[in-house]
Amino acid sequence: MENKNKIILLWTVFLLGMIFHSLLAIMPVFWGQNIAMSEEMIAKNPIDSSMRMMLCFFLLPMVIIVQTLFFENKWYKITNFIFTLLFTLMNVWHLIGHFTESPIGPYQIALLTFVLTSGIILNIVSYKWIKE
Repeated sequence: MENKNKIILLWTVFLLGMIFHSLLAIMPVFWGQNIAMSEEMIAKNPIDSSMRMMLCFFLLPMVIIVQTLFFENKWYKITNFIFTLLFTLMNVWHLIGHFTESPIGPYQIALLTFVLTSGIILNIVSYKWIKE
């Protein structure tokens, strides 16, 4: 399989993993548990900024997937690689954030570790694509 196809598939895996991560966060609601953020967390991150961040975090990979279908020039390959690095760094930060929560959700840690691993593989494949 060529690197371009691998990149599209890896971005898709990454995106699905992050969507599943969001779904896992709301699953306790179905068992009657409260998942509301504390007043302190809400003050730090109002819902408008949270929704904008989530929009960017989900929309950018979708845009990148579509662009990867149509662009193969050097500048695009470099731009794609930069985005893979940024998303990997954000994922590392997010995973570390989960370790500071109490209680730690092992299912979220497992999922985010898989997403981070797929992101690192995406970095490697994107770098190889630049070298083609």
